Formats: sequence, C-alpha cells, structure tokens
Amino acid sequence: MQQTTTTTDPFVAGLVERIRGNRLALQDTALRLLAARSVVAERRRETERLLGQARQSLVSLRERRAGARERRRAAKASEPVLPRYSPRAPDPLDAVRHELHEAYATTGDPAIRAELLESYDGFARALALKFRHRESVDDLVPVARIGLLHIDRSDPALGRPFPLFARITITGELKRHIRDRTWAMRVPRSLQEDYLNVMRTLAELTAERSDSPSMEALAARCGISVEQVLEAIELRVNQRALSIDVPAVAGADDPVIELGQEDIGFRRLEDRQLLADLLGRLPERDRRIVELRFIEELTQSEIATQVGVSQMCVSRVLARTLGRLRLWARAAVS
Repeated sequence: MQQTTTTTDPFVAGLVERIRGNRLALQDTALRLLAARSVVAERRRETERLLGQARQSLVSLRERRAGARERRRAAKASEPVLPRYSPRAPDPLDAVRHELHEAYATTGDPAIRAELLESYDGFARALALKFRHRESVDDLVPVARIGLLHIDRSDPALGRPFPLFARITITGELKRHIRDRTWAMRVPRSLQEDYLNVMRTLAELTAERSDSPSMEALAARCGISVEQVLEAIELRVNQRALSIDVPAVAGADDPVIELGQEDIGFRRLEDRQLLADLLGRLPERDRRIVELRFIEELTQSEIATQVGVSQMCVSRVLARTLGRLRLWARAAVS
C-alpha cells in the first residue's frame, strides 16, 4: 500500500498559504459587513424615531394654530360693535353765516358784507399760514384777505358751501402771488412752474426716503430732464434778493456790497475784455456753443439742435471749454 507523503514543493506551499490568507481576509470582510449592517439598522431606527417626533410636533403645532385662530375669532366676536359714523352736530355759527349770506345776496348791504368778511378772517389767515415757508406771513395774510373779497361771486342759492369756494379762491390768490411777486428778477412762467414742481417733489422724496434724492430721481418723479431740474434749482437764488448789509462771510461784519467806495464798472470792462480775448482763442464751434449757452441762454437740447450734434456732445464741449477758460484766465491774471 502506497503511503501519502507531505509535499515539499515550494509553489504548492505558497499557494496554500495564499488561500489561507484569502480565507482570513474574507472572514474579516464578513465581520465588518455585519457591523456596518448593524450601524445602518440602528441609524434607520433613529431616523424613524425622529420622523415620528417631527410628525407629532407638526400635529401639535397645527392644533395650537387652530386653537389660536378660534380664540381670535371668539375675541373678535366678543368685541363691542363700534357705532356708525354720524355727521357732527351743526355749528350755530354756520347757521348764522348762512343767514348772513342769504341776507347779503338779497340786499347787498355793505354792513352785512363787512360782518361776513370779519367772520371768515381767521379762515383766510389759516390758509395763508400754509405758505409761510415761501413768504412772510405779514405779506401773505393781506393776499388771503384779497381773495376773501371775492365773496360777491358766491351764490348761496347754488347750495355750495362758501368755505369751499373761499378755499379755492384764496389758495389761487396765494399761489399767484408767490409765482409772480416773490422773485428778485423776472423769470419765465415755465421755469417758475418747474421750480415749484421740483421743490415740492424734493420735499416729498426727502420725507419718503429720509435722505436727499438724486437729480435722476427728481427728474423721474417730475417728468422732466435732469438739466431742467438743475435749472429749476438754480432759480432759488433768484427768488430772494439778498440785502446789501448781509455779511460777505459768515461771522464777518463787512457787507456784500461796499457802496460809494469803488466803481465796479471798470472792473467789469476789464473782465469783458479778458473774456473776449479768451473766447477768441477757442475753436469756432466751441465758441458758438459757449455763446448760445451763456449769452443767448439756450438749453443744451436747443444748442444741440442748432449746432447739429448730440446733447451729450454739447455737455462735454461745455465742460472742456470752461476748464480751458479757467486755466487761461488764471494764467492771464497771475
């Protein structure tokens, strides 16, 4: 009988060793896989627990919201019902004024008219006070009283309250006075309207934004161009003439104008001569644009139409040309 012998072949021995190592590695991998499955199962159970808590919290939140809604409805239903608006009781003074209006319309008695004017004097003064930021109250009150003199045009038979008629009439007189009588120099009506529109819009935007608005925002709100906004703002210096006693510098005692000390005509003549020499050094088109802007006082849009260029080109030419003139003037004076 042939006896089995242990092989001593190195190749076979190495193969056996590799098989043993692979078996051990597979066993280790299986153990780690089992551990990973246990971790996954534990995390799944934790996730399900958290989802259950979230569902319970959502249900509780919905119940609390429903309870709060019911409590608000109950509180709202228990609130006392406010009384409906009813007009105020008639003022005895209004009844007396109405009788005076009818008596004056019938008789035309000057004494009744004077009594009515005296009765509405406080009303006219209150309307004048609304424009006190634009003009002195001492000047506005007489204008409001002049508007009140149009009492003759009111007819009580029409059924329209006289205060409504007087408000429109007096306000129109005040606005007309501010437009025509409060300017230091004559300004075209279109520019005056732009000025009033820009000033009103400036106050509105400042109140809305709590900050000074930009020129573009003012132009967009007013419906005009940025150039027109700038021209309107420049008119502020022309609405009030400064006193000749106003100090030239804050804190100084010297007035703006020194009367009887110097004839400024000679200085103006020298300035005009210097300006004519400087303008003669400019190209023809630039000089023409400067003359149209500062002598004929045309807008940039009008200048662009006459010269045949764009408004942006006119703006650039003016900026460049004025810079040159300043440099040349400083060099000529020094």
